[in-house]
Amino acid sequence: MSGQLDIVAQNVLWNRLISVCEEQANALMRAAFGAIVREAGDLSAGVFDAHGDMLAQAVTGTPGHVNTMAASVRAMLEIVPLESLGVGDALVTNDPWLGAGHVFDFVVVTPAFLNGKIVGYLASTSHIVDVGGRGWSAESSSVFEEGVVIPVMHLRRGTVLNDDMLRIVTTNSRVPHEAQGDILSLLACNDTGVARLLDLMGEYELSDLTEVADFIFERSALGTKKALSRAPQGIYENVMLLDGYDAPIELHAKMVIGEGRIDVDLTGSSPAVNRGINCPLNYSAAYAAFGIRALLTPDIPNNQASLNAIRVVSEPGLVVSAERPSPVTARHVIGQALPDLMLGCLEQALPGEVLAESSGALWTLSLSGAGRRQFTSLNVALGGMGARPSLDGLSTTAFPSGVGAVPVEAAEVAAPLIYHSKEFAPDTGGAGTYRGGLAQRMEVGSSIGEALKLSAAAFERLTTGPAGRQGGSNGAEGRVSITDGTVIRDKGIYEIPAGERLILQTPGGGGFGDPAKRDRAAVAQDLSHGLITADAAKTIYQSDDTNS
Repeated sequence: MSGQLDIVAQNVLWNRLISVCEEQANALMRAAFGAIVREAGDLSAGVFDAHGDMLAQAVTGTPGHVNTMAASVRAMLEIVPLESLGVGDALVTNDPWLGAGHVFDFVVVTPAFLNGKIVGYLASTSHIVDVGGRGWSAESSSVFEEGVVIPVMHLRRGTVLNDDMLRIVTTNSRVPHEAQGDILSLLACNDTGVARLLDLMGEYELSDLTEVADFIFERSALGTKKALSRAPQGIYENVMLLDGYDAPIELHAKMVIGEGRIDVDLTGSSPAVNRGINCPLNYSAAYAAFGIRALLTPDIPNNQASLNAIRVVSEPGLVVSAERPSPVTARHVIGQALPDLMLGCLEQALPGEVLAESSGALWTLSLSGAGRRQFTSLNVALGGMGARPSLDGLSTTAFPSGVGAVPVEAAEVAAPLIYHSKEFAPDTGGAGTYRGGLAQRMEVGSSIGEALKLSAAAFERLTTGPAGRQGGSNGAEGRVSITDGTVIRDKGIYEIPAGERLILQTPGGGGFGDPAKRDRAAVAQDLSHGLITADAAKTIYQSDDTNS
C-alpha cells in the first residue's frame, strides 16, 4: 500500500503513531519502580524515523524529556554505528549533555527492524531516583560528584542484557533494586513500542515509514510557519531574575521573530555557578522552545519539523549553557523558568495576549532518613499557573513541566512519612481581572519519629513571586520552614529533627489585568470557596460582599 496512501489514511496513520507512543508511555508507567515515574508521569516516549528524527511523542511526558530526546537519539546514533545494531539491541545513556540535562534521567533507544533493515527507533526517558554521588543535592561542585555517568553503550545486545552496566549503576545507588527496575522498565516500554509499530506497519502493508514521515514533516512545517506568523517580526528582549543559590541569577533572552521561524539567543545570562543548578543548553533549548510553542503553536503536534522552526543558542559556559563538568542536578530550576522568559518577549510582540508568569520550576520534595531507617523519597509540590488573558490561572499545576504529584497515599506507603496537610493556600494567586492560580501548603514529618534530611535544591521564587501582566499583581512568593523555627531561604541541605515537621508553601501564579475590574460574582465565589480571604476581597478587590 506504500505510495498509495491518501490524505485521510496519512492522518489516521499519524494519529496511530501517537497512540503507539502513548501505549509505550503507559507501559513505562506500569512497569516503573519509582513513584515519580509511576504516579507523576516524569517521563517521555517517542517514535523516530530511520534517520533518528522524531515523528511523534506521547501525550504523557514532559517537554524537558521529549524535546531533549528529539536531539539525543541522533546524538547517540552518531556514536554507535548503525551497521553494528541488530534485532533486540538497545542503547542507553544518562550523560546530561546528550540526554535530559542531569544524571538521574536515562535515555533508552531501541531500533525497530522489518525485513532485516531498521525502519525506525523507539526511545524513552525517565527519572531514576538515585544513581550515587551526593544524590538529589545542589551542593556538588562538579558533575563528577553527582552520580555515575553512563556513556552511550548497549543496554542489550539481541536478548543479552549488559549486566556489567547494570551492576555499575546498582553498586553506586542507595536504592539498587529500584534503580535497576526503572532502567529495565525503559527497555520494556520500548519493546512494547516496537511491537505496536510493527503491527501498525503490517496492518497498512508498509515496508518503511518514509511516506508517512514526509507527510508529517511537511504538514507540521507548514502549520508551524503559519502559526508563528501571528507574532509580528522583530527583535524582542527580556530579563528575569531568579533567587539562585548563593546569589541571584539573571536570565537574558534576545528573540528574533522572522518569517516562519524564531531564533533565541540566551547570551547575557549569568555565568555558570559552582552549584548544581546549572543547565546544559540541550535542556534550556527544550524548555525555551516549549514556551514559544505553548503560546503560538499549541495545535501543531510536537515532532522534528515543528521543533526545527525554533533555534535556541547561547555563548557557552553560562548558567543556561553549562559545559562539562559543571554540576547540573537541579537544572530544572533554570530550565523551567525559560518558558516565562520567552513569554515575556512575546508579550512585547503580542501585548495583552500572553498569560502571566507561573511558579515555574517544580519544587522537588526530596526527603531521606537521617536516623536508623534509611530511605529516599522524591515527590513534587506544585505552584500556581499564571492567569490567562480571559481565564483564571490553574491552581497547583506543574506548568511548564506538566507532571503530576505523587499521591499522599503512595508516598506514605513507599517511605516512613506522614503528610499532615496538603491544601490550597488562600490569597497566593496574584490578584487581577483574572486571578493567578493558587499555591499549595504542605506539612510533612516522619511517621516513625526519626530525623529527616531535606534537600532544598529546587526551591525557587522564595524572594519574589511570579510577575503579573497588564496590571495584575504578582503571585505570592514561596515559603519554607521547619516547626523548630528554622526558615529555609536557600537551596542547601537541612535536617528536620525528630518530632519536627517541614512546612512549605509553593509560589502562586501572577494575576492578569486590573484587580478592580474583576467580576464581583467571581470575587464572591472565590471567597465562598476559601480561595481568598475576606480581607483580600475588601482591600484588594474592593468588595464588601464578605458574607457570600
